[in-house]
Amino acid sequence: MTLFVFNHQPYDGSDATWNALRLAKSLHQKGENIKIFLMSDSVDMARDATKKPDYYEYDLVQMLKELYEAGVPLSVCGTCMT
Repeated sequence: MTLFVFNHQPYDGSDATWNALRLAKSLHQKGENIKIFLMSDSVDMARDATKKPDYYEYDLVQMLKELYEAGVPLSVCGTCMT
């Protein structure tokens, strides 16, 4: 089992979150057992109000939703959501 722990702001200008989501998707498609945990600023990816900025090429929120809808377990830090 592979646990992905996200803690960066989703659209922080780096490729860290995008690359991790791509890796998670690839592993899941190969049948690997993965889980995702969002904490700190990354919990914004679980908020409906978070939208992809115009300057950003990839919709990280949509990528996360697709993983969740494909059956990847997703947990979010409750304290961080508050």
